[in-house]
Amino acid sequence: MSQQQIVEQGGTILYGVPKVEYGSYQGCTPYPICLKACANYLGQPVEYDAVMAGSGAAFRLTWDTTSWNGGNVDVLFTYDDPMKIYRTGAAFLGRSLILLERSGETAKADFSGLIREEIDKGSPCIALGIIGPPEACVVTGYRENGDVLLGWNVFQDNPEYRGSVSFDPCGYYITSEWWENPDTLAVMALGQAEGEGFGLREVAAHAVEVLTGRTHGKYAKGVSAYDPWKKAVADDTQFPANAVLPILVERLMCQGDAMDTLADGRARAGSYLRKQAELHPEFGSLLKEAAGHFEAVAAGSCQMAELLGGWGRGEKQLRNLARRDIREGICSLIDTCKESDQRGLEKLVQLAHALA
Repeated sequence: MSQQQIVEQGGTILYGVPKVEYGSYQGCTPYPICLKACANYLGQPVEYDAVMAGSGAAFRLTWDTTSWNGGNVDVLFTYDDPMKIYRTGAAFLGRSLILLERSGETAKADFSGLIREEIDKGSPCIALGIIGPPEACVVTGYRENGDVLLGWNVFQDNPEYRGSVSFDPCGYYITSEWWENPDTLAVMALGQAEGEGFGLREVAAHAVEVLTGRTHGKYAKGVSAYDPWKKAVADDTQFPANAVLPILVERLMCQGDAMDTLADGRARAGSYLRKQAELHPEFGSLLKEAAGHFEAVAAGSCQMAELLGGWGRGEKQLRNLARRDIREGICSLIDTCKESDQRGLEKLVQLAHALA
């Protein structure tokens, strides 16, 4: 779509914002996809691998130690401060961030007011929720003074949400029920680009923070997430012979999300670090070594998918995950990925010290 700002009675729509969906830029992490789409629309060139690494999302891994939790994959667990991922992503681009969270004191008018102000300035917003769960999406326009919103959302085509959504001819969702969605948790506005943003020094420091093993509440993070993940997969009681499909669906979703986190994240980390090696030849060897370790993690995740019968989440993968021999193979690969991630972290620590 060519870029156009259409002003109408009670509304403004920004046309030409790149589509946000799973698979955009060959990625599957909504916030970095949204951040790249918005930055590119605003005339700031940035690659997906750079936004993944610069925000810290490329280095994350989280596992709930108390249950099979479908929220493990959410980028808000990247840092121990849940909102840091959003601020860091904007700061990497050299931009400030206005972040309005939903609370008991927040009104719909607060959200719609910020959205109207930004859209009228020609800047799309990033929101959590709007349609479906609290994943990042893009708001590209409004009607009826903000009661109706338009944009891109990775869940807009899901059948379970189609009842509350219609579509603009360009493909944007149109919804008037965005505030009624309890998972609409925040709206964010990117400030003007000022300077070049984070460089390699800051990216390395944040990557070390994200990947360093720790437990925060009930969540194991970074390299500490591998052991509870493996424990859950190895536990035969979690995969009884007579397990009903919904239980296996839950297990496969969590397993698949962890695999996606590594396949998308570590591959992007490796790509970004190799590009940085060309820009910083004095650290080239260290950067390439780190990249190789992270690429090995991504490859290990792909091997897990092969054991399951592919990246799909159908009945074949469900049945295969229930098989002990396949889960033993996955556990071995989890150990392999942990070892490679740990080695990559060691290289990042060396890099961060050298750049400090």
